[in-house]
Amino acid sequence: MTDTQVNSARKAGVRAFLPAAAWYAVIFAFSAQTGEESGQLSGRIVHGSIGLMGELGALFRTDWDALQLLSFLVRKAAHMGVFFVLTGLLFLGFRKIWTNRKTSMAAAMGLCAVLAALDEFHQLFVPGRDGKLSDVLIDTCGAVCFLLFSLALSAIRRVRKEWNGLNQ
Repeated sequence: MTDTQVNSARKAGVRAFLPAAAWYAVIFAFSAQTGEESGQLSGRIVHGSIGLMGELGALFRTDWDALQLLSFLVRKAAHMGVFFVLTGLLFLGFRKIWTNRKTSMAAAMGLCAVLAALDEFHQLFVPGRDGKLSDVLIDTCGAVCFLLFSLALSAIRRVRKEWNGLNQ
């Protein structure tokens, strides 16, 4: 490879990960919120979702324990969701530089787990926040969910392709 080809390949590799880097910056910004700011944001989301639930929402307005449970579930679903997206963006980045799907999946999963741990470490230094191993595991569950989703999509595509081949 010439120096020009090497530089071009490096630039393509860096560009492949820019969406993931931007998304991690969003995660980092949310993690930099104080405990009070984060709680207020979660509270607005929870109370907004209660309004959409109709009669079931009435339970959450009157039962403090149910409201706390809903708040917990919303916060943990947010953890899983943002790391689901991050894993997808990392996977796409790795797929642009490696052809092997399994290697790309493993790398996306591993890097996502490391980034989840770094995110929780960062929260140790944010007022009113704390870093939790359980949140790293929940974030990693979001990564696993992406990988399972990706595998399911691949299986569906494979079955459709076989089905279309049989019907022609």
